Amino acid sequence: MSNSKGWIFAAGVLALALSLYLWFSGSKQAGIFVGLWVPSLWILADLVEKTEVMSE
Repeated sequence: MSNSKGWIFAAGVLALALSLYLWFSGSKQAGIFVGLWVPSLWILADLVEKTEVMSE
């Protein structure tokens, strides 16, 4: 796993944790909004990895 991909994937995990916290603390709309970041960040991590492999 490349370093860039690892940081972006970790940001996705952090966004997932934040989303769950917001959801269960009563801010359901904010939890859904932050939850939408997770797949976007993981797709970005995959694109970064593919770009780094192609540039080698």
